[in-house]
Amino acid sequence: MRTILYPEWILDGSGASPLERHAVVIDDGIIQAVTPGEVAATAGDEVIRAPGVTLLPGLINHHVHLVLPGDNSAFFEMNDLSDATLALRSAQNADISLRAGVTSVRDCGGRQAIILDARNAQASGVFQGARIVSCGWTITITGGHTRNFGGEADGPLALQQMVRRLVSRGADYIKVMASGGGTPGSLPAYPSFTVDELKVIVRTAHDLGKTVTTHCTCTAAIANAVEAGVDFIEHAMFTGPGGPSNYDPRVAESLAKSGIRVTPTLQVFRDLVDLLPPGAEHDGWQARREAHEAQIAKLHDLGVPLMAGSDAGWRATRFDTFWKELDELVICGLSPVEAVHAATGRTAEALGLADRIGSVQMGRSADLLLVHGNVAEDIRCLQHVHSVYQAGRPVVTPQERA
Repeated sequence: MRTILYPEWILDGSGASPLERHAVVIDDGIIQAVTPGEVAATAGDEVIRAPGVTLLPGLINHHVHLVLPGDNSAFFEMNDLSDATLALRSAQNADISLRAGVTSVRDCGGRQAIILDARNAQASGVFQGARIVSCGWTITITGGHTRNFGGEADGPLALQQMVRRLVSRGADYIKVMASGGGTPGSLPAYPSFTVDELKVIVRTAHDLGKTVTTHCTCTAAIANAVEAGVDFIEHAMFTGPGGPSNYDPRVAESLAKSGIRVTPTLQVFRDLVDLLPPGAEHDGWQARREAHEAQIAKLHDLGVPLMAGSDAGWRATRFDTFWKELDELVICGLSPVEAVHAATGRTAEALGLADRIGSVQMGRSADLLLVHGNVAEDIRCLQHVHSVYQAGRPVVTPQERA
């Protein structure tokens, strides 16, 4: 049985202007046609007319941590939880993501192989949830950020072995903590690995057909990652020992020339500012938010390709509010259409999945999000879900949202 959808607008995920008065035909989980005007329906076809609604590809959240709760609880509290509990939490978070219109997620690290197993279970139909791309666990220095995930390694040989372990276990890509972070005892304003150590990781991963991304919360770490030739940078915060305003135009320009894609994870600061009561802590996070937005706006002006990833699970960032990350990208200077592209077509291409997901075109999986309003004019329409499809299967219908 075919499904024929008639939205008012279509954003196809390519970054192109919206289509109007087009039909999308789905059959057997695949988009069969995107065509102007009416389609001749046959007996058994389901015809859905959605005036005032935008249809777009299912969103791809390029940075999440499925094992984390996103409720601002202490990071080390997960140490007291069993692998089974974290696996169940991961399945729940994948389902929450899907029901909010995020049909695929790129998990950026969990404890040991929990997310790799969750990825396989989801793909096998064990539970409903967003498709999962996973790095497995993260690689960090001894005592570094996310050390409780199990990936501490120092020196060329240990790093080479860790990359090989991850690839053998089935990691889709390699994630490296190139600076400290929010883990107590780590140093977010300082780099972790040396350039030579990062080069070992990159060379070993590339030789095995895997890409490398680096967590960078300081300017020096960004510079190291660019010199090492990584494929992606997470956060790209220009901070230093003196605070969050450590923007270095030379580092930014070298990043832009490299073509490395950046996932700025802007929503984390926004969520903390929204959560905290007035006071010094609130003001501190607001200052960091404003500094990061200004720095990412400069990277956008330089032509750095930006990806949409919210860091869901970390601190107070939930899995059902991904629209805020796209809103933050718009604040940084992207148009709503560009922000959607950063969460669909561009991300699918970066993940090597553009032949399957990330666009509304013939032959692609029918991962679709329909929302009330014109997204091309107001990115905040993304929070008003009309319906969600994954591989042509309705996950959320208008009746469920009523």
